[in-house]
Amino acid sequence: MKKIKWVLLFLILSLAFLLGARMILAGDFFYLFDQARDYLLTQSIVQTHSLALIGTHSGLGGFFHGPLWLYMLAPVYILGKGNPFTFTYFYIGLQLFTIFIAYLVGRRLYGNKGGLLISLLIALSPVTWGSVPNTIGVNVEPLVFLGLFYFLIKFIRGEKNAFIFAAFFAGLSLQFETALPLVLMPMMVISFFLNRQAIKDLRLTVLCLIAYILSVSSFILFDLRHKFLMTSAVISAFTAHGPKGKDYLKLSDRIPAHINSLWGVYKSLLFNENILLSLFFVAILLFGIILFIKTKQKYKKEFFFLLLFPILTYALFMGYAYPIYGPYVLGLLIPVALSFYLAMCEAWKNAFGKVLVIIFFAFTFLAVSSSLQNQYLKTYPRSDSAGSYLNQKAVVEWIYENAGSGVFGYFVYSTSTYTHGPDYLISWYHKSHPTILFESKKDVITYLILAPHMTGDNGAYDFWKKNVLHIGNEDKVLLTKTFAGGIIVEKLEIGNKEPPVDPNYYQGLLFR
Repeated sequence: MKKIKWVLLFLILSLAFLLGARMILAGDFFYLFDQARDYLLTQSIVQTHSLALIGTHSGLGGFFHGPLWLYMLAPVYILGKGNPFTFTYFYIGLQLFTIFIAYLVGRRLYGNKGGLLISLLIALSPVTWGSVPNTIGVNVEPLVFLGLFYFLIKFIRGEKNAFIFAAFFAGLSLQFETALPLVLMPMMVISFFLNRQAIKDLRLTVLCLIAYILSVSSFILFDLRHKFLMTSAVISAFTAHGPKGKDYLKLSDRIPAHINSLWGVYKSLLFNENILLSLFFVAILLFGIILFIKTKQKYKKEFFFLLLFPILTYALFMGYAYPIYGPYVLGLLIPVALSFYLAMCEAWKNAFGKVLVIIFFAFTFLAVSSSLQNQYLKTYPRSDSAGSYLNQKAVVEWIYENAGSGVFGYFVYSTSTYTHGPDYLISWYHKSHPTILFESKKDVITYLILAPHMTGDNGAYDFWKKNVLHIGNEDKVLLTKTFAGGIIVEKLEIGNKEPPVDPNYYQGLLFR
């Protein structure tokens, strides 16, 4: 039995690897703004040996993620000597480690069968494998939430000291995402009242507060140093006193938008959004709910806690007047997976329930088989995206080869105004080409890296050159080359009387 268990777990991990790693196996990944920003921040930590109290900007203005993601990337940066592709091995490792921990959590809570089925559900979710080619810090959230819900379930079962560890994981989640971890605070208070013995234990309450404070201590220190910047940002986001951004939702629009986002949380467990798969998923959940209501099953309390946790979370989100995007709530995959496992187990006790479960997995594995065939039975196509690492690498390789040796200028056009991608690649290539130095300022020979502009904005490049770089018509274009993904490089010869570029070109990255 033990050998079979490990064989099945190996097969689950192998399946997850095949689902998520195809692009990386082809030597490519999506090298986007988020990845380049993470690499630059990690590079700064490694090279300056400085202590970071916060990490990257969050979607909530004035609030930051924690630095833990950057510290996780630092050993990878050192071992790979800054090679961007080295980070992809870590991305795959994070995916497989999350599935392995899902097995351990499931086994400790529900036995070997539970461990295998829960790890399979996590492995099949696009939340786990879909983001492997462009992993960012938020993709750690399901791993953190596995720890959080393991201890919450133990707490519900009567082990009141488990809430101390649950409080720590709740705070730890704030390291990687902002929206959901902030709403977790009142959710944790609500959860605390599920154990009547815990309510009366002052010692336990104090220890839980200490555990939470320890996990967010870097945020507290940062806020004290910066006049409670992040605290003010949170208050503004959840009250009517803050400025209304372009995505602001009135209550009449917010309710349907948040409900649709909530349904997306439950659907995140499905391999794809096939209508039949969705119908059988809902049928199993409803059938499980009916059976749990009728029985006094020992897992009844935790089943409804897990099932309703996302719904109660979104009820609190109604105070947040902006869209709740999928990456904000990746951690909610865990209570959905655990509740669905319990619903399947209960349904399996009934003949009709067995049919539902069998058909659900039949449709799932049919979709999985089709996906794997499409990916692996033909040559993986070269990406035509400007976000492709290989496409951007080809641009930088060509620039270094064309430059020869000496000092050159370069500037990057990006619709987001951020230039982190080429900046990091150019700095990394300089290590192996020390006789060539590219600086982001005007020189006699200056290269312009032009990412694709938005559709219909055909005058974007000329406007940018004239109003941001202050490049005149007398400057000579020596060479123009177009690369895969629609990236264009222009090699310019610039006169001596050129005015400096607009200082707003240089977007600040570090804020400590």
